[in-house]
Amino acid sequence: MVGGGGHPDPNLVHAAAQLLHKSGLVRYDRRTGAFQSTPVGRVASHFYISHSSMATFNDYMKPSMSDIELFRLFALSQEFKNVVVRQEEKQELAKLLERVPVPIKESVEEPSAKVNMLLQAYISRLRLDGFALACDMVYVTQSAGRILRALQQVCLTRGWAALAGRCLRLCKMADHRMWSSQCPL
Repeated sequence: MVGGGGHPDPNLVHAAAQLLHKSGLVRYDRRTGAFQSTPVGRVASHFYISHSSMATFNDYMKPSMSDIELFRLFALSQEFKNVVVRQEEKQELAKLLERVPVPIKESVEEPSAKVNMLLQAYISRLRLDGFALACDMVYVTQSAGRILRALQQVCLTRGWAALAGRCLRLCKMADHRMWSSQCPL
Protein backbone atom coordinates (compact mmCIF):
# COMPACT_ATOMS: atom_id res chain seq x y z
CA MET A 1 0.00 0.00 0.00
CA VAL A 2 2.57 2.51 -1.10
CA GLY A 3 1.54 5.72 -2.84
CA GLY A 4 2.98 7.02 -6.11
CA GLY A 5 6.30 8.37 -4.77
CA GLY A 6 7.22 5.46 -2.51
CA HIS A 7 5.48 7.07 0.46
CA PRO A 8 3.01 5.15 2.64
CA ASP A 9 -0.67 5.81 2.10
CA PRO A 10 -1.60 8.54 4.63
CA ASN A 11 -5.02 7.00 5.23
CA LEU A 12 -3.42 3.68 6.15
CA VAL A 13 -0.97 5.38 8.50
CA HIS A 14 -3.76 7.41 10.08
CA ALA A 15 -5.95 4.31 10.56
CA ALA A 16 -3.06 2.39 12.16
CA ALA A 17 -2.21 5.34 14.41
CA GLN A 18 -5.82 5.63 15.58
CA LEU A 19 -5.94 1.89 16.30
CA LEU A 20 -2.75 2.08 18.38
CA HIS A 21 -4.06 5.19 20.16
CA LYS A 22 -7.37 3.47 20.95
CA SER A 23 -5.46 0.47 22.33
CA GLY A 24 -3.44 2.80 24.58
CA LEU A 25 -0.10 1.95 22.98
CA VAL A 26 0.67 5.42 21.62
CA ARG A 27 -0.59 8.95 21.97
CA TYR A 28 -1.49 10.24 18.53
CA ASP A 29 -2.25 13.86 17.70
CA ARG A 30 -4.29 13.75 14.52
CA ARG A 31 -3.78 17.43 13.84
CA THR A 32 0.02 17.38 13.89
CA GLY A 33 0.53 13.68 13.12
CA ALA A 34 2.82 13.33 16.15
CA PHE A 35 3.26 9.97 17.90
CA GLN A 36 4.36 9.44 21.47
CA SER A 37 4.83 6.00 22.96
CA THR A 38 3.17 5.09 26.24
CA PRO A 39 4.54 2.81 28.97
CA VAL A 40 1.98 0.15 27.99
CA GLY A 41 3.06 0.51 24.37
CA ARG A 42 6.67 -0.12 25.35
CA VAL A 43 5.59 -3.25 27.24
CA ALA A 44 3.69 -4.49 24.17
CA SER A 45 6.73 -3.82 22.00
CA HIS A 46 9.17 -5.47 24.40
CA PHE A 47 7.11 -8.67 24.79
CA TYR A 48 5.69 -8.80 21.23
CA ILE A 49 2.09 -8.53 22.41
CA SER A 50 -0.54 -7.60 19.81
CA HIS A 51 -2.43 -4.33 20.09
CA SER A 52 -5.71 -6.26 20.42
CA SER A 53 -4.36 -8.22 23.40
CA MET A 54 -3.20 -5.02 25.03
CA ALA A 55 -6.66 -3.51 24.47
CA THR A 56 -8.16 -6.58 26.16
CA PHE A 57 -5.73 -6.24 29.06
CA ASN A 58 -6.60 -2.53 29.39
CA ASP A 59 -10.32 -3.35 29.44
CA TYR A 60 -10.20 -6.16 31.99
CA MET A 61 -7.27 -5.38 34.30
CA LYS A 62 -8.03 -3.89 37.67
CA PRO A 63 -5.79 -3.68 40.74
CA SER A 64 -7.79 -6.18 42.80
CA MET A 65 -7.86 -9.18 40.44
CA SER A 66 -7.92 -12.71 41.85
CA ASP A 67 -5.96 -15.67 40.50
CA ILE A 68 -9.13 -16.90 38.80
CA GLU A 69 -9.44 -13.59 36.96
CA LEU A 70 -5.74 -13.57 36.06
CA PHE A 71 -5.95 -17.02 34.47
CA ARG A 72 -9.04 -15.89 32.60
CA LEU A 73 -7.34 -12.70 31.38
CA PHE A 74 -4.35 -14.72 30.16
CA ALA A 75 -6.71 -17.02 28.24
CA LEU A 76 -8.48 -14.04 26.61
CA SER A 77 -5.22 -12.91 25.00
CA GLN A 78 -5.56 -12.50 21.24
CA GLU A 79 -2.38 -14.52 20.81
CA PHE A 80 -4.65 -17.54 21.22
CA LYS A 81 -7.32 -16.47 18.74
CA ASN A 82 -6.52 -19.48 16.52
CA VAL A 83 -7.05 -22.02 19.29
CA VAL A 84 -10.31 -23.88 18.69
CA VAL A 85 -12.18 -26.55 20.60
CA ARG A 86 -12.38 -29.63 18.39
CA GLN A 87 -15.22 -32.11 18.72
CA GLU A 88 -12.87 -34.98 19.63
CA GLU A 89 -11.34 -32.93 22.47
CA LYS A 90 -14.52 -32.06 24.33
CA GLN A 91 -14.62 -35.25 26.40
CA GLU A 92 -11.00 -34.92 27.51
CA LEU A 93 -11.47 -31.22 28.23
CA ALA A 94 -14.48 -32.06 30.44
CA LYS A 95 -12.28 -34.47 32.42
CA LEU A 96 -9.50 -31.90 32.56
CA LEU A 97 -11.91 -29.26 33.88
CA GLU A 98 -12.50 -31.43 36.96
CA ARG A 99 -8.76 -31.89 37.58
CA VAL A 100 -7.45 -28.32 37.31
CA PRO A 101 -7.15 -26.50 40.66
CA VAL A 102 -8.31 -23.00 39.68
CA PRO A 103 -12.03 -22.81 38.80
CA ILE A 104 -12.97 -21.85 35.24
CA LYS A 105 -16.19 -19.91 34.63
CA GLU A 106 -16.49 -20.54 30.89
CA SER A 107 -17.87 -23.76 29.39
CA VAL A 108 -15.67 -26.41 27.81
CA GLU A 109 -16.91 -25.19 24.40
CA GLU A 110 -15.08 -21.85 24.78
CA PRO A 111 -11.53 -21.57 23.39
CA SER A 112 -10.54 -19.34 26.30
CA ALA A 113 -11.54 -22.11 28.74
CA LYS A 114 -9.36 -24.53 26.79
CA VAL A 115 -6.36 -22.18 26.96
CA ASN A 116 -6.95 -21.67 30.69
CA MET A 117 -7.17 -25.43 31.29
CA LEU A 118 -4.04 -26.13 29.24
CA LEU A 119 -1.99 -23.61 31.23
CA GLN A 120 -3.21 -25.08 34.51
CA ALA A 121 -2.60 -28.63 33.26
CA TYR A 122 0.94 -27.62 32.29
CA ILE A 123 1.64 -26.15 35.74
CA SER A 124 0.08 -29.24 37.37
CA ARG A 125 2.09 -31.58 35.11
CA LEU A 126 -1.07 -33.39 34.05
CA ARG A 127 -0.79 -35.92 31.23
CA LEU A 128 -2.89 -35.31 28.13
CA ASP A 129 -4.19 -38.12 25.94
CA GLY A 130 -5.06 -36.35 22.69
CA PHE A 131 -2.31 -35.41 20.23
CA ALA A 132 -4.12 -32.23 19.12
CA LEU A 133 -4.58 -31.17 22.75
CA ALA A 134 -0.88 -31.78 23.45
CA CYS A 135 0.06 -29.65 20.40
CA ASP A 136 -2.18 -26.83 21.62
CA MET A 137 -0.57 -27.11 25.07
CA VAL A 138 2.86 -26.59 23.51
CA TYR A 139 1.57 -23.48 21.74
CA VAL A 140 0.01 -22.10 24.95
CA THR A 141 3.04 -22.81 27.12
CA GLN A 142 5.50 -21.32 24.62
CA SER A 143 3.61 -18.03 24.85
CA ALA A 144 2.81 -18.21 28.57
CA GLY A 145 6.01 -16.72 29.97
CA ARG A 146 6.01 -13.82 27.54
CA ILE A 147 2.34 -12.93 28.07
CA LEU A 148 2.44 -13.35 31.86
CA ARG A 149 5.55 -11.18 32.12
CA ALA A 150 3.87 -8.55 29.97
CA LEU A 151 0.88 -8.59 32.34
CA GLN A 152 3.25 -8.13 35.27
CA GLN A 153 5.00 -5.21 33.56
CA VAL A 154 1.66 -3.53 32.81
CA CYS A 155 0.84 -3.80 36.52
CA LEU A 156 4.20 -2.27 37.42
CA THR A 157 3.69 0.66 35.03
CA ARG A 158 0.33 1.32 36.67
CA GLY A 159 1.73 1.07 40.19
CA TRP A 160 -0.37 -1.96 41.14
CA ALA A 161 2.15 -3.71 43.40
CA ALA A 162 -0.16 -6.43 44.76
CA LEU A 163 -1.33 -7.49 41.31
CA ALA A 164 2.24 -7.27 39.94
CA GLY A 165 3.30 -9.67 42.69
CA ARG A 166 0.43 -12.01 41.86
CA CYS A 167 1.42 -11.93 38.17
CA LEU A 168 5.06 -12.62 39.04
CA ARG A 169 3.98 -15.57 41.18
CA LEU A 170 1.97 -16.90 38.23
CA CYS A 171 5.02 -16.44 35.93
CA LYS A 172 7.16 -18.43 38.33
CA MET A 173 4.55 -21.18 38.58
CA ALA A 174 4.47 -21.51 34.79
CA ASP A 175 8.27 -21.41 34.54
CA HIS A 176 8.80 -24.05 37.21
CA ARG A 177 5.66 -26.08 36.46
CA MET A 178 4.80 -26.04 40.14
CA TRP A 179 1.99 -24.35 42.06
CA SER A 180 3.18 -21.89 44.69
CA SER A 181 1.54 -24.03 47.37
CA GLN A 182 3.85 -26.93 46.38
CA CYS A 183 7.06 -25.04 47.12
CA PRO A 184 9.21 -26.98 49.61
CA LEU A 185 10.08 -23.76 51.45
